Amino acid sequence: MQEIYISASIFLKVQKEQKEMKQILLECLPDETAMAVLNDGVLTEFEVERPHETSLVGRIYAGTVKNSVPSLKGLFIDIGEKKNAFLRLNNWPQHRKKPTVGMSVLVQVIKDSTDTKGPLVSGEVSLPGRYAVLVADTEYIGVSRKIEEEAERMRLKQLGEACCPEGCGLIIRTAAREGNEEAVKREFMHLASTWKIIERRLRIEKAPALLYRGSDLVVRCLRDYADMETEIIVDDAETEKRLLSVNQSEQVVKSENIHLYEGAVPIMKRYGAADSIQQLFKRQVNLPSGGSIVIDYTEALTAIDVNSGSFHANGMPHGEVAYLINKEAVPEIARQIRIRGIGGIIMIDFIDMDHDWQKENIVKRLREAVLSDKVKTVVCGMTSLGLVEMTRKRTAYRLEHVYYDTCPCCKGSGLSVSAESVVIWIHRELKMRRRMGNFQSSLRIECHPAVARLLQTEEEQHRLHTCFHVKPIIKAREDMAFEVFSILSE
Repeated sequence: MQEIYISASIFLKVQKEQKEMKQILLECLPDETAMAVLNDGVLTEFEVERPHETSLVGRIYAGTVKNSVPSLKGLFIDIGEKKNAFLRLNNWPQHRKKPTVGMSVLVQVIKDSTDTKGPLVSGEVSLPGRYAVLVADTEYIGVSRKIEEEAERMRLKQLGEACCPEGCGLIIRTAAREGNEEAVKREFMHLASTWKIIERRLRIEKAPALLYRGSDLVVRCLRDYADMETEIIVDDAETEKRLLSVNQSEQVVKSENIHLYEGAVPIMKRYGAADSIQQLFKRQVNLPSGGSIVIDYTEALTAIDVNSGSFHANGMPHGEVAYLINKEAVPEIARQIRIRGIGGIIMIDFIDMDHDWQKENIVKRLREAVLSDKVKTVVCGMTSLGLVEMTRKRTAYRLEHVYYDTCPCCKGSGLSVSAESVVIWIHRELKMRRRMGNFQSSLRIECHPAVARLLQTEEEQHRLHTCFHVKPIIKAREDMAFEVFSILSE
């Protein structure tokens, strides 16, 4: 069945045309480096790196097996970090001997530690590059399925075979098709030499030891996000010099496209990224049509709800309206998931649609939208309840965890205690004191002003007198938290 289209003037708001350009902004502060990628002026990627909070994901260690846990089907590995890492046996190559306690093993971090758990590691070790991924302990040379031309696949495969070290394989990425042959070959050889260094350190270093750290954000922005026409703007002179040096050897972008920004206005604000970055911490994301998506985080999963909001149907059937808003929401959902660093199970509640072909098309569009995500993302499909299931590999903390701590008052519940509840707590405290026998008839209650107002009502005064035979002095204190109170003897 064919899709139904309406005039863009009806569905979308008129937007200013922007120069078609890909820009990478680098803001370098003493304790933080932030990278924003703008495509046609729209924020499509955002990453933050702090020296004391650097992710361990991608690092390669020589570790020592500390103990085996059959019930968890895994092993705890000492890699020299604060917490022992955990190795699931299904992440250990089947053709290799199963690790035993006391054995030294080569592992790579695939998930950072949490407050309660150490990092998750894998025995399947790889080195990612812009054009290829070097995979240890295999001799397979693979080429991305997106490269369909047989001649091009053969050319890249032969190039990989010539550069790949013994005992290793290569997964050649789609970007290799667009890359300069010399640049592609240079990266293949760089990955090979890096692996040889890791092997040499493995023979020399005593476990636990860090063997490979990986590139920092400055280098990754060049290797992973830039192309020849990308403009890179950085606000630090030393970082600019470093970028120019790396680019000179790898030739990723035109050297004249790397600029130093020296303006007084912060670089993110100057180039229009600051407002978009701030929006990433809001629960609701507005769509141009008037609809919106709402993102909620739970321990088990992330829930995303699509709403029609202020969309004006103009007499269109509900089914068409729902389909149009859902179509508009799909690329924004994919963008928000990627930029916010959302991982794990994701459930999306699209607006109910009338036809199966509409539902199938939305799922298809979502699968296409997540193809550009560098993190493994799988769209499972739509459930019988109309919810779309998807998963995204957890590789780092969510962006919100970088900038926000758990509220010390609500402990992350997001709910505020009511004044009525605090009054009940006061009742409970009075009752307990009375039973303990140290009850005073002359009391002073200090509490938040909102609680004080409720205690001072005629009804509450009567209740205190009837139940506890007291008429306490109520003192409102602005400096007290809502749920905090004191009961003092006069």
